[in-house]
Amino acid sequence: MITLPKDFSGAKRPRIFDGLQDRNLEIILSHSVIQEHDASHLLVQQGDKPQGLYLVLEGTLKTLRLNEEGHEATIRMLEPGDTCMEAVLFMGGPSPISVQAMTKSKLLMIPERIVKAQVLEDSYFAVNLLKIVTHHYKNAMHQIDAMNIKSPLQRVGYYFLTKHLEAGHENLEFSLPFRKQTIANYLGMTPETFSRTLKQMKGMGIEVEDDIIRMRDAFALCHFCDMDSASICHKHNKEDCGQCPLHH
Repeated sequence: MITLPKDFSGAKRPRIFDGLQDRNLEIILSHSVIQEHDASHLLVQQGDKPQGLYLVLEGTLKTLRLNEEGHEATIRMLEPGDTCMEAVLFMGGPSPISVQAMTKSKLLMIPERIVKAQVLEDSYFAVNLLKIVTHHYKNAMHQIDAMNIKSPLQRVGYYFLTKHLEAGHENLEFSLPFRKQTIANYLGMTPETFSRTLKQMKGMGIEVEDDIIRMRDAFALCHFCDMDSASICHKHNKEDCGQCPLHH
């Protein structure tokens, strides 16, 4: 039977498996398939019928849409522990998105019939799927708002802030998990605009060298804080959160 990587134990356990009894997890893993793909491989083509749900074990993926002219819009960027195609499996009909490996990747593919069977059998699994889809919906709303309301500086700042919080608030250096061109596309801007925005951030104490972000202090990105990012910040509403704009 397939076993999950040791990195997925404890706090890093994929959200889709939260609270599952060993027996139910064994059922899922015994019917799942490990897949390995090179960078740029298309796992799902827009318009195809999806075969199942994908969990990233190693590497990175992205979900995207193409218009009639072939212009690409990045919808999501996935790291190890992330899943995709949860909602698409229940839409019926062809997939409205493509799924592509950005780097050499190792994936767990849970077949559609197993996903749907476990939703009926295991309430924890069903609730996990609902929580994941809700989280994606919330992120999609934020992405739409950012492209229509926020300036390029605000979009990049918010993205960096969330990655900073995920890395740990006290850490003054963290790595970007994706290429700058991919991040720019995800944020709805050209690579040129993204580069100009990075230069603007130098004056705010935020240096970018290749894929490494270095900050002058732990609060350098706090100008970009909002209620969504505050919800994942352990310093929110604490005494040392005085520089947070939500307090002014």
